Amino acid sequence: MAEGEFQKLALAEGLTDVFPDAVVDEVRAFLASPGIDDPKLDDLGRIPFVTVDGPATRDLDQAVFVEARASGFRLLYAIADASYYVAPGTALFAEALRRGASFYLPGYSVPMLPRALSEDLVSLGPNAPRRALVFDVDLDERGGVRDFAIRRARVESRAKLAFSDVDALATPGATSRVLGTEAEPSMRALLAVGALRADHEDRSQMIRYRRVEAEARMQADGTVVVSSSPRGPAELANEQVSILCNALGAQFLAEAREDFVQPIYRIHAPPDPHRVEAFERLVALVAKGRDLPDDPWVYRRAAESGLSGYLERLPTEGAAGRLARALHRQAMLLNGRSTFSSEASAHHGVGESIYARFTAPMREMVGIFCHKEALERIVGRGARSRAEDEATRAQVIEAANLARDVQRKLNREIGRRVVRSVLGPDLAKCYAERPNRKATVMGISPTKLHILLDDPPIDAVVPLREQGQVMSGAWLECGDEGAKLMLKKGGAIVCRLGDEVTVRAVDEGAVVLVV
Repeated sequence: MAEGEFQKLALAEGLTDVFPDAVVDEVRAFLASPGIDDPKLDDLGRIPFVTVDGPATRDLDQAVFVEARASGFRLLYAIADASYYVAPGTALFAEALRRGASFYLPGYSVPMLPRALSEDLVSLGPNAPRRALVFDVDLDERGGVRDFAIRRARVESRAKLAFSDVDALATPGATSRVLGTEAEPSMRALLAVGALRADHEDRSQMIRYRRVEAEARMQADGTVVVSSSPRGPAELANEQVSILCNALGAQFLAEAREDFVQPIYRIHAPPDPHRVEAFERLVALVAKGRDLPDDPWVYRRAAESGLSGYLERLPTEGAAGRLARALHRQAMLLNGRSTFSSEASAHHGVGESIYARFTAPMREMVGIFCHKEALERIVGRGARSRAEDEATRAQVIEAANLARDVQRKLNREIGRRVVRSVLGPDLAKCYAERPNRKATVMGISPTKLHILLDDPPIDAVVPLREQGQVMSGAWLECGDEGAKLMLKKGGAIVCRLGDEVTVRAVDEGAVVLVV
């Protein structure tokens, strides 16, 4: 894959990291006068915040401090105050609205805000005072919320930590650069809060799918390397804290007077009941075909623990673990898309009755708008008329939903190109000499198998027409509503959902089973 191919892909969608002159001029003005000494800010410089993120992350949206107390915890979650710099009526606001969000491709990103802001002045990097919107949350000993407040403040992160730095605290005997520092008690408390929130009854409906988080990286020579690693306790704890603050922020906006606060919510409808019924039938057929016990394999919609509890109980290792991952994938397919809306509704994906997006204000226009509206509730008045803000809110929602569609389109094309990059070298050899690759059958449809390669962990397809040809013209068909692939003549099973299979490349984007 040629270097710069992903940049061209972004440009084809009209995405560029070049900003208009008026935006550049506004950034220069803020660099000269950043507003850090604003007397209206609460001074939280004494609080030893740290950021916890991926090691290469530069646009640091959040910094955290957690204090363990005799009867619970105090959580301080600082989110970069992008709304101060990106206000309605400015060139920065207009350009951020046009973009809607930042966009991410392997080895390349297109920021919503100029990097001088998103990776410097607004970013909560270490040892520099920064503006922030701070969630101050009082939690009981079980991780339940007793009270919370939102404050506009001046903060100063003490360190930029990677998830692995904090993960090491959860491993006895492991070394970590956090050990012995002022951040150690806070990070241990963060891990404790994350674990409590994950198990709290408020989170009981959140479904935690087992999916491989594959990362594609562009090398200097233009080749693409795909890798994956399981998410550790620090990343999972950060996720729980982020979800909590987004839910609390949505609650804060919803309780405000409508004449000067216009919330934006992120909503996600539950799966269509007919699709859930089809999943229940599929699981029953899978269990019957493999002679598996009802517990834990059979899913029943009426079960008290719901889909979340069913998926959580499935095995994780060996052949049973492969089947469980395939069932998780099938359950993921039940979901529709989350969207942004002016009407409050539940977010099925995170299990919250009301939800917003406060935690990515440098990467999502919705975050900037939600911060602005929260601050207007705090001061008790809006800077503009209700009609103006309602019109702007409609524009922000449209831009945000469009940006999500564009990123999904990019992801599909990135996926295709990554598969071609991986399988392309195989095709340089004759079929008999191409390497065999292990994979898991993740789905079976009337025209193709969907598989997940073991190494690298990427999705590929097995077209049934090509599969039939390598099997001497066999006619293949999907059976038991996607539980198995079989020969139409005689009904012999070729493979089943969740099976380990061996595949070989036949095209830049396709493989066939070695049988």
